[in-house]
Amino acid sequence: MNALLQIGTEHLPARFLRPALEQLKENAINILSENRLNYKTLETYGTYKKLVLEIKDLAEVSEDISKEVKGPPAKLLKGADGKFTPQALGFAAKNGIKAEQLVVKETEKGPFIYADIKIKGVKTEKLLATIFPELIKSLNFAKNMVWEDSGFRFARPIRSIIALYGTKIIKFEIAGVKSSNKAYGLSSFKQTPIIIKNPESYKDALKNQIHPILVDLKEREKALLRSIEGCTKLLGYQADLDQDLIDETVNFTEHPIALAGDMALSFMKLPKKLLTTVLKTQIKMFPVVDKKGELQPHFIAVRDGVSVNQEEVKTGFKNVMTARLTDAVFFFENDLKLGLDNMRSKLKNINFIDGMGTMEDKTKRITELTAALAKLLNFTPSETENAKQAAGYAYADLASSVVYEFTDLQGYMGGVYAQKEGRAPDVSTALEEFYLPLSASSDLPKTKVGSLVSLAGKLDTLAANFKAGQVPSGSQDPFALRRQAMGAVRIVLANNWSLSINKLIELASKNLPENENNQLAQLPEFLWQRLQNILEEKQIPEDIISAVKNFDAPLNIVLVNAGILAEQLKSETLQAVAESAKRVTNILKQASQNLPDLDPSLLKEQEEIALNKAVDNLPKAQDFAMELKNLSVLKQPLEDFFAKIMVNVNDAKIKQNRLALLLKVKTVLFKTADLGKLKKRG
Repeated sequence: MNALLQIGTEHLPARFLRPALEQLKENAINILSENRLNYKTLETYGTYKKLVLEIKDLAEVSEDISKEVKGPPAKLLKGADGKFTPQALGFAAKNGIKAEQLVVKETEKGPFIYADIKIKGVKTEKLLATIFPELIKSLNFAKNMVWEDSGFRFARPIRSIIALYGTKIIKFEIAGVKSSNKAYGLSSFKQTPIIIKNPESYKDALKNQIHPILVDLKEREKALLRSIEGCTKLLGYQADLDQDLIDETVNFTEHPIALAGDMALSFMKLPKKLLTTVLKTQIKMFPVVDKKGELQPHFIAVRDGVSVNQEEVKTGFKNVMTARLTDAVFFFENDLKLGLDNMRSKLKNINFIDGMGTMEDKTKRITELTAALAKLLNFTPSETENAKQAAGYAYADLASSVVYEFTDLQGYMGGVYAQKEGRAPDVSTALEEFYLPLSASSDLPKTKVGSLVSLAGKLDTLAANFKAGQVPSGSQDPFALRRQAMGAVRIVLANNWSLSINKLIELASKNLPENENNQLAQLPEFLWQRLQNILEEKQIPEDIISAVKNFDAPLNIVLVNAGILAEQLKSETLQAVAESAKRVTNILKQASQNLPDLDPSLLKEQEEIALNKAVDNLPKAQDFAMELKNLSVLKQPLEDFFAKIMVNVNDAKIKQNRLALLLKVKTVLFKTADLGKLKKRG
């Protein structure tokens, strides 16, 4: 038979729905397993008022099990009188068997008393009366409410519970609500109970109401998209279908019905992203665009359920939209009157982080850092000037009215204001791209100037936070420094700039104020971890990543070298050289730190003379690939040396000289990569 649990609540926040359903599913799988209940399939679905678990072909009885329980040592089975000891009797009683059924079994620690017990299955109907309440109690939410005397906590008050196994109601009570077989319709209409006869009829029973409820999320999304498409066809355009907004709309409706409306042409003068942000995030409406993606003076709103007075509903939506966009126009026009220079002057009143000054101080630092990087990277004078100007206004829009209301538009609005003021395209584009990338894998700045200014901003944020002691730990990263670091590394690599980790930190930390919590020493490793993530995504083995690790080498060169080393290690010759490199490292670890210079006259054995000669005769390499190929000539001399030559001999001069020879070899073997870190292959 099938089973169904529906938790009927007051209006859940849209963001709570999907995580709650995921929890419900995972917890149900676990608790059914713990209770030895078999089933065919299990799924969760629901709406902002209904969290539903449906289990198909749930066994009528839990599985019987046999298990062996270990008890006291065997010597406690019977006393000298031949009778069972109190310990044995207690152990038998605890496991529900007679003492005569106890057995003795050998273990590694000697003989022990065991109880072989059989646990019979329990009827599912009885188990569900405990399982269903446990599942309801197991759900966790970001915020909870208490609304009745028992003090039960849930995201929103529970108003009804459906609990069925086949046609039988599984009876229990939680938070003052008794389980039943009654569901309720859309909240905007009369709440007449809907009798659910059995689990398999649940979805259709709700869907076949006069005011249908589509309780399945996928079905609800399809209905939403069909409804939106019907509206846009009449308009002759298409909707800007943002998946996040689609998901959110599905979450806050039970039967989504789209309505098209129009907006005043005066609103079309707003920057595109500002207008769409108001529609999507503030009032949950879909913008309308033509085939080229250009905004049109229309909107698509969504209500829950069909209404007889749809025109009045449409008018209500339009009034809300008009009020919000009128506010946006007011903020935008005020910002244009204020101008970027005045916005920037207000940054002195906005703190960055404790001990690292204001946003005005940060602006000055990234302007100087931008200039230093531009010089290092041979930017042209005009590129440098545009980059410095963009850096000087990078944070100005934080003082704007629009960004105060819509923080996600930071950077973008700075670009808009710069464009309106007639500044160079490179400057306005750089401001728009300043905060990119927004995630570890999202789009990078597309322009050279924009990339440089964005890099400078991220480096200053990283260096300042580390110098102030704000180092991410575990899952704690309140300033999103991992994302900032990944963005910085990706920008350097995407532009193929020859910048090392140490050089980046040196430049970024140059003008930071002193701080007693200074943790800058941790920043090189922190940045390296981001590059390591990129190398791992490229399927570079862990030992090769360790071998090319270098804070002084340009990041783009490290990336290339890792790929070259991975390819070259397919050669058995280089693998053999790498194995010898480990022996060189291990021997030198035990040597004195102050070895004398190599004295060729002390090299007497053929093998040590040959190794020294092979090192001296290595041809000059133009690149890392050639360097690795050249090392192949050392394979045989190294193997011969270790096969025939004893380094730790009694003669101190000979010993020190051979160690000096190995140090010379190490200098060659470890010039670009630490071959000693490589693992044996094949």
